[in-house]
Amino acid sequence: MISRKKLTGLVLRISLIVVCFATAQSTGAQTVQARAVRPASVLGDLADITKANDEDDHTRANAGKPNYVGLSVTLDVGGEQNIIGVIQDHGPWATNYPGAYKVEVSESLDGPWMKTFEGPGQRGVSKAIFEAVRGRFIRVTATDKSGGGNDWSIAELKAIIDPGATARRIPQRDRAPGNPPQKPQPAESPQAVAVRDVPLAFDKNPTTRATTGRPDYAGATFTFDLGGEYELSRVVQVHGQWPDDYPGEYRVDVSRERDEKRFREVWRGPGAPERSVAQFAPVLTRFIRLTALGNRDRVHWWSIAEIRTNRDQDAVDRDEDDQLMGRQIRQITAQGITNAAAVGDGNNTTRATTNTPNYAGSWILADLGGSYTVSRVVQIHEPHDREFPGRYRVEVSEDGKRWQTVFQGQGERGRSVANFEPVRARFVRITAIANRDLQQPWSIYRMKIRG
Repeated sequence: MISRKKLTGLVLRISLIVVCFATAQSTGAQTVQARAVRPASVLGDLADITKANDEDDHTRANAGKPNYVGLSVTLDVGGEQNIIGVIQDHGPWATNYPGAYKVEVSESLDGPWMKTFEGPGQRGVSKAIFEAVRGRFIRVTATDKSGGGNDWSIAELKAIIDPGATARRIPQRDRAPGNPPQKPQPAESPQAVAVRDVPLAFDKNPTTRATTGRPDYAGATFTFDLGGEYELSRVVQVHGQWPDDYPGEYRVDVSRERDEKRFREVWRGPGAPERSVAQFAPVLTRFIRLTALGNRDRVHWWSIAEIRTNRDQDAVDRDEDDQLMGRQIRQITAQGITNAAAVGDGNNTTRATTNTPNYAGSWILADLGGSYTVSRVVQIHEPHDREFPGRYRVEVSEDGKRWQTVFQGQGERGRSVANFEPVRARFVRITAIANRDLQQPWSIYRMKIRG
């Protein structure tokens, strides 16, 4: 038996071949290299937009209402390609196709956009095929609603590219023949600044980011959907590898409905290095909107590697760590590790490191200056989140002579956390007992000891 998912994929591939063959005969523009590809990311106005790019045709992004005219979704193919089409697979929601839609292609999210298709949606799978255009982004906008009161649903989105085609180039604004491209001009109003690649703030990958791409981002805003109503009391922006790309000032609004008039403010304040945390009285909500109220300076962008809320347990744990593990480390010594003092200097841009991937046997020792009850030791490797130890142990001592092993285990990406039964100690020593991959060194930006 062939599963429905595999059968749907087979039908899509057959349909694509037939459509491309027919189009190639009529236009002569496509080649045998034409193929459907999964976009690098998807963003847009539909709820649960990331579900249109999760390789599961039983989940969907949807408008949530029958009048969705003007709503759009944008595909990023990850780099410039010869784009010849786009496929909307409506999955089990076969009748939830757009009444009519248009397709535009651009080299940049800022435009200019070239319209390449406009026509009706189709039951089951809506396919738009057009002459090749060189671009990176594909925008699909609903221009008419369908009958029957159905909303617009997309189970999966695919771009169609053709490396062998002769592609048209998109005319650039403010460019005369023979003149070099002009630098982008500032937006006429702060509200015109967009937060790009929003889905990357929800992909659980701290090395990717949503970003404004510019330092003058006051007014930039985006909304995300929790997928249901939940009690919310905290929204955390993890800035990841861009710890200084935090907003000067921002606001958090919430709503149980997508209706703009229903949003209300629950928090406002400044951003912070590494992690911008908004805490407020618990509220029942589904939609959350973040808006930048002020730029930080003329240099740094607003970047978000990951969004976390109090629904994500790791966000709660880490915030508590930051509050409870502020024990001042009096002195640091080490063997096989350079710049060891950086783990206690409070500077998020300096680190202690072995400088070599062959670090087994290296150790770092913290003197707390007195005897305390300790139960957790955290190594913060971010933003070099892959530079964690293969295996390590934690030892404690009250006199620096007699040592007790309280933890032994593997390092973790981003933060290596060692939890153990409370024990009295003045000295805490971390020793690497195995390399990770002989490619990455062992680095620690900060060390936090809960006591």
